[in-house]
Amino acid sequence: MAAGLPTPGRALKALLISIAALGIFQALLVQFLPDGQRLFTALACTTQGVLHGEIWRLFTAGLLTSPTNLSHLVFTLIGLYFLAPDLETRWGSWRFVRFFFASIAVGFVLSILGDLFLPAARGFHPPLMFGAAAAITAFAVAWAKAHAEMQVRLFFFLPITGRQFLWITVGFCVLGLIYPMDLPEGELAPFGGLFVGLTSGHMRTLYLRLKLILLRRRVGDFRPLAKAKSARKGGTPNLQMLLGGADDKANKKVPRDKKYLN
Repeated sequence: MAAGLPTPGRALKALLISIAALGIFQALLVQFLPDGQRLFTALACTTQGVLHGEIWRLFTAGLLTSPTNLSHLVFTLIGLYFLAPDLETRWGSWRFVRFFFASIAVGFVLSILGDLFLPAARGFHPPLMFGAAAAITAFAVAWAKAHAEMQVRLFFFLPITGRQFLWITVGFCVLGLIYPMDLPEGELAPFGGLFVGLTSGHMRTLYLRLKLILLRRRVGDFRPLAKAKSARKGGTPNLQMLLGGADDKANKKVPRDKKYLN
């Protein structure tokens, strides 16, 4: 069983250790110090705090877990541990970290917008917002897109494909609005992760194209980017056959050992 467990990379290890250490440290402060809640309040996301320019709350709040509920810390670590290692291997540590903080920031922005414009309802107006639900949702969507045809066992016994896992994730986000789960991140935060997970590939493409344009401008190349050639009908790519030198049998002797013929 140990051989089948994912192996976290350096960025994920640092993230898991930071969340666990901060969660335990904050729980000790809240439980044993009269003003132990002060640090937690300073790092959590609040609507008024962000509107007054405290932008760091959009990022630090994603590292917090409930100081009075151990299950929140445990399930946050489990969700990141099982969904994120493969993506870090594919993307690299720096892109992985950017994806994590972008997803939680977008999630908290949606929760703030809901707090400002939605009518009074359960789950849409949390006084303090914290947690990594948006990041876990984004990782689930990104993993499902990268393994659309791969079959896994949900809850260790239900066989599903990555594409089905994507729709299950979307379904849970929608059901969270119908049956409020009192998420400390706010009920709209998972939709921020859903958006980042679905659009990350397109955003990456736009970023790389913009970077290429800037690099070409730097060397004085102002030609527009050429469009990529599409595959032929039927889903097969455009292939070209290059003839080897041994085809000219009139002038060349065909070797007996054809290992290096082409």
